[in-house]
Amino acid sequence: MAKKAQGGMNAAVLVAVIAGLIIIYILFLPVEEREKLLDEENGDNNGDSGDREETVLLLEHPGRLDTIGKIDDRFIPNVFITEIQNAQELEKLNPFTIRNGWFDKRDRTLRFTLENTDLTDNVLLVFSVSEGKGVLSIELNGENVYEFEPSTVNVGPIKLKKELLLQENELRFSVSSVGPKFWSTNEYSLEDIRIIGDITDTSRQESQNVFELTSTEFANLDKATLRFVAYCSSVRNVGKLDVSVNNRMVFSGVPVCDDPVQPIPILGALSAGENKVVFRTDSGSYSIEQIKVDMEIKDTPTVVYFFEVTDAQLEDVRADRVDANLTIEFVDDDKQKKADININRHLTSIEQDKPIYSKKINNWIEPDNNYIEIRPRNEITIVDVKVALVD
Repeated sequence: MAKKAQGGMNAAVLVAVIAGLIIIYILFLPVEEREKLLDEENGDNNGDSGDREETVLLLEHPGRLDTIGKIDDRFIPNVFITEIQNAQELEKLNPFTIRNGWFDKRDRTLRFTLENTDLTDNVLLVFSVSEGKGVLSIELNGENVYEFEPSTVNVGPIKLKKELLLQENELRFSVSSVGPKFWSTNEYSLEDIRIIGDITDTSRQESQNVFELTSTEFANLDKATLRFVAYCSSVRNVGKLDVSVNNRMVFSGVPVCDDPVQPIPILGALSAGENKVVFRTDSGSYSIEQIKVDMEIKDTPTVVYFFEVTDAQLEDVRADRVDANLTIEFVDDDKQKKADININRHLTSIEQDKPIYSKKINNWIEPDNNYIEIRPRNEITIVDVKVALVD
């Protein structure tokens, strides 16, 4: 009996010693390992030993990535713009008679309209008179423009000053009084009364051209410059040249004739789809040639993300206690997903139509700083990029 009691005591001491050693072992484990061990024990107690746990090292959401090899420059046909003024009869008025006497006085007011005073120049009043006497006076909108006694039947053209002209105008004709000669009358009969002027034809002063950019081209544009050469028919007679892109003025001035204009940056004026380029001059003539929009693309778009791996995490990976997994989730659009992946100088590629890409990267991770670079080979949309340590 004494031997049995002594054997039971020895077994109890051995169990206690083993338990003590286990407790000491657990206490001296790294914190992460101790927590993991305790979590696993708790999991066993809860019946969840089948669930895999993960530690997320990186989680990013890149969105859409485009790639484009080259954007072709856009060439615009030559244009010729010129100011054309045509002499036109603006108004023809009926004949009338004016007189001024003691017992009979008759003035005459005529009205005429100008559609656009800005485009109307060199406005002249012409008429002929029958024999008469007295000083003939003509007023335009209340301002005297003529006060003479005609010496010939055909009165010379009377220039109507542009600053006096309105859209709606009045001409008042009158003749001077006879003074004390009550028995006489001053009078004139006016015939063939016309108002003529030079009307600028604006349809030839402006030229409009259109080129298109796809949404992918526009998204990848880094620089865009407009180039052209302006040839002038007469250097002394050319006016200001205005150039606009999508209604935004990009150039306004008198260019050096026959020399290339300095490249004009226009990236801020461009848009995806249709782009409108307008050349316009206010006077003179220009032949605009060698018109080109130079395109420069951005560097091939890539995304680079960084994540850290502790020494303990790396040790777990090396010991096969956990796996380092890369997971990339794409938009599920059934389209081909093509991209090159660079993880710490280790290269791989993706070429699939499935929405999920996953790869074990145990041998590619390093202590401390790590990086992952994604370079698309076609247009792709990435929901998220994740690097995780999975039990």
